[in-house]
Amino acid sequence: MRKKILTMSLLCSMAMSVNAQVFAYDTWMQMPTRDIYDDGAMNMYARALAETAARRKANFEQYSNLADEAFNKKQWNYVIYYVNEALETQYYNGELFFLRGCAYEMLGNERQAKRDYRKGKKNGSYRAVLAMEQLKEKQKQRRKRK
Repeated sequence: MRKKILTMSLLCSMAMSVNAQVFAYDTWMQMPTRDIYDDGAMNMYARALAETAARRKANFEQYSNLADEAFNKKQWNYVIYYVNEALETQYYNGELFFLRGCAYEMLGNERQAKRDYRKGKKNGSYRAVLAMEQLKEKQKQRRKRK
């Protein structure tokens, strides 16, 4: 009796696993499908992502322009603030690192300035390269005087 039950359960499990397998001759049209994702929800999610990206890009441009204006007015603390806000949007521009580096240099923080010039150089800012060279030269001159 026990052997019979064991054999029956084995046959049932084999039959169930055979039905669940996909064979080479099966087509997707024969397979029952179930839509896991709701199209409306996916479209809503895609729109939300696109709107968020557009808003972040607009904020980046706005803060970049404000940082540039503050740089022209020599308002160094505002330059740092606006560059930080622009970089929070996760968009990058080598010129922003140059602007923030100049602001740090004007405020006397040469270590931060050098770090930002290096980042600006890495992101393709030619002005950051020149500023880095000038800062190194200025530090060299200062060491010679001592």
